[in-house]
Amino acid sequence: MSEQTKPTVAISERILDLLQAEGIETLWGIPDPGVQSLFHAANRRGMKVVAGHHESAQAFMADAEARMTGRPTIVTGNQGPGVANLLPAAVSASKEKVPVVFLAEQRSRFLDKQVRRAKFQYTDQPRFFEPAMKYVGIIEHAEQTEDILREAFRQAMTGTPGPVYVEYPQDHVNQQIEDKPVLAPEAYRLVSQKAEQSGIEAAVELLAGAEFPIILAGTGIHIGRGHDEFQQLAEALQCPVIPSWGGRGVLPDTHDQVMPWGTEISDEAIKAADVVLAIGTGIGEPLKFGRGGIWEQGHADRKWIYIEKDVLNIGVNRHIDVPLVGNLKDICPQLTTALAPRKTFERPQLLSDLIDLMVAFRQGIIDEAPDTYPVHPGRMIVEATRESPDDLIMVRDGGCTCLWEGLYHIFKGRDYLA
Repeated sequence: MSEQTKPTVAISERILDLLQAEGIETLWGIPDPGVQSLFHAANRRGMKVVAGHHESAQAFMADAEARMTGRPTIVTGNQGPGVANLLPAAVSASKEKVPVVFLAEQRSRFLDKQVRRAKFQYTDQPRFFEPAMKYVGIIEHAEQTEDILREAFRQAMTGTPGPVYVEYPQDHVNQQIEDKPVLAPEAYRLVSQKAEQSGIEAAVELLAGAEFPIILAGTGIHIGRGHDEFQQLAEALQCPVIPSWGGRGVLPDTHDQVMPWGTEISDEAIKAADVVLAIGTGIGEPLKFGRGGIWEQGHADRKWIYIEKDVLNIGVNRHIDVPLVGNLKDICPQLTTALAPRKTFERPQLLSDLIDLMVAFRQGIIDEAPDTYPVHPGRMIVEATRESPDDLIMVRDGGCTCLWEGLYHIFKGRDYLA
C-alpha cells in the first residue's frame, strides 16, 4: 500500500485510543478551541467529560481519580492562564507520587521562536512544570503523538509513580495521522513485576523466625490499589499494622491489627519489633526515616524487609536487609503464598493487649469530647463519624484540621486522601 493510500485517523481520535487502552474513560478539563475536537470525540465515544469551574480544581479531581483507581488520569488546560492554573495540582501530584497526565494546550509552535513581544496567551509553559514532572514531552510533529504519549504513560507508571506533562500545540489539532493498531499497555511498558525468588525466600526466613514482626504501611498501597493483596498478607502474618499518616485506610481503623503511627501504643509495638515489613512507604521524614526517634529503642539488630517499586529508593533513608523490588500487588501475594507452607502465625498476646489499649484510648477520647455550644471541633467530628457510611471517601487537608480529624474520627473506609 502506498503512502498516499494508507488509512488515517484524526489526531484527537488517536489520543483517545491511547487513553482508552490505558483504561482511562474520564477526560478532565474546561473545553476550549484547542481541545474541543478531543472533547467532542470523547462525548461520541461515551467517555465521561468533566468540565468544572476552575482548572486547578479539575486537576486535583484527576489526582483523586488516579489514587482511587490505580490508573493514570488526564487533565487538560487552555494555553497560558489555563495551563498556569494546573501548577498547584502538578506540584501536589509530584509530592504525593500520583500519575496524572497534564495535557497542556499551546499555541502554534511558530510562536516559540518568533522574535516578538507581548504574544497573546503564550509563554514557555514546560519550564514551569519541569521541576515537578517525571517527564515533559512536546508534540513537535503530529507523527510523534503516539510515541510521546506512550512515553508519558511509561514514565508515569514505572518505578515510583508520578505526574507527566505533554504539550499539545494547536498546529496539530485538525491533523490526520496514520491509523495503526493501538498497543496495549503491557506491549510497551512494565505493568506487573514480581520480586526475585531469592528475595522472597530471604523475607520468608526473617518473618518465619521473628518473635514480633510488624508491618509499616504507606500511601503506595492506596495509589497502587493493593488493598486486598495487602490485607491477605497482613492477616496471614497476624502482626501489628502501623499505617503512616498517608497510609491510613489501608485497613479500617477498626481492624484488630491496626494501630496508627505516632501513638504511644504503636510506639510500644515498634520497640518490641524484631522484623519490620515496610510496604508502600517512602520511610520518610515523618517516620523518622526508620532510624531516629522511637526506632532507636528496642531491638538494636532489628531487620527490615522493604517492598518498593523503584530500585533507586533502596537503602537511601535507611539500611534494608531484604529489598523486594517490584509491584506490591504482585509481591504481597508472592509472600502470602510462600509463607503458607512454612508457618501458621499465631496472634501474639502483646498485639491483643495493645489493640485493647487502642480501642480504650479511642473510646476515651470520644467520650471526653465536650458537648458544648459553639460546637467543639472534636465533638463535631464524633457526630459526623456516627452518620458516615463505611464506604466513605475521606478527603482532608489543612494542618490542624487534620490533627483533629485523625484523633476523633475512627475511619472505616478505604479511600483516605490526605
